[in-house]
Amino acid sequence: MSLSDRLRAHLPARVALAGGDPRAPATGLLPQEEAATDRMVPARLREFAAGRRAARAAMATLGHGPAALPMGPDRAPLWPATLTGAISHDATTCLALVGWRNDWAGLGLDIEPATPLPADLVATICTPDESTDPTTARALFCAKEATYKAISAQIRTIPTFHDMTVALHADGSFIARLIPAFAPFQAGARIDGHLVTTPTHLAALVLIRAA
Repeated sequence: MSLSDRLRAHLPARVALAGGDPRAPATGLLPQEEAATDRMVPARLREFAAGRRAARAAMATLGHGPAALPMGPDRAPLWPATLTGAISHDATTCLALVGWRNDWAGLGLDIEPATPLPADLVATICTPDESTDPTTARALFCAKEATYKAISAQIRTIPTFHDMTVALHADGSFIARLIPAFAPFQAGARIDGHLVTTPTHLAALVLIRAA
């Protein structure tokens, strides 16, 4: 089963996932998006374009017309007013997750290679209470990245990796807890997600329902 199929198994109705190849030519960008590409190296431009193409494919699945996704000040995509979503890629895979804003307060997605995290990054990613095993640390990094993406539209302060702890479970589910408060999230707030794996990749998925 592909990475996309494994993720779709955890998606509810009215949330769409689409993929692309970040090695493909950088086509399909809209004028509002091209404004952010002047200083991009070719590989980054291909990744950027693949993400925007995948996002528009996911929009189409929801019945939404094609829309530009300019880059915001924090480099995250700026979604249309009625949508929320997330884009993630590595060197060989790109995926976009899109849902309706009246259903979802935030969506988070992160893709990582199924390789151990470099040893010199483990202490940056993992709190003292979390595993220092590089393979587990890669999964923790993936889960934290997806969680950050899911909450980023609602908070004003950028958390560090030590502002959150993640508990990984054998069934692929995980629980992230914010250590300090990040309004509107209280200190200790629980955020649930799911981690899926293939021989080459792992991906984390976080869906936060609208109030």
